[in-house]
Amino acid sequence: MEVVIAVGVFAGAIAVVLALLPSLTAQSASSADALVAQRLPDAVRVEMQRLATIGSFDALATNVPVMTGPLDNGLAFVAARDGARLHTLNYLSTATGDVLLLREQYFLVEIWRFPAAPLAYEATGAVLPVYVRVSWPYRVADAGSPVALENRNSLTFTCAINR
Repeated sequence: MEVVIAVGVFAGAIAVVLALLPSLTAQSASSADALVAQRLPDAVRVEMQRLATIGSFDALATNVPVMTGPLDNGLAFVAARDGARLHTLNYLSTATGDVLLLREQYFLVEIWRFPAAPLAYEATGAVLPVYVRVSWPYRVADAGSPVALENRNSLTFTCAINR
């Protein structure tokens, strides 16, 4: 009788572990995505500096929209799930040759300028401070259109580049 009870308890434990496995896997993937998003501030700074070098600092600053509420239509970049490199969606994309396939666009990075002093951009100034929102997943495999913003995770931060 004890053997039957032990086998039943063991089978129940296995069933519970198997039932929890999908949620644990999803939590692990979500944590990994959040860690990649937290590494993106340096990539944003490097990519903005690169674009300012290719074009001009003032042209880049002019193409970054001023922050208004609600936040939409920021200067957009995308990154693959590994976050290795940002690719511009609409600024100098043909000049830089940046192409990231739709199915690989996992993170959306949107950038805005601050509207008022002391952080507002000044053409005579030496710095461009920006507000950045990273959201994911931007696109999921086999989906034709982007995921709605309210269905994405997001992270915000500020950064700046120097002239």
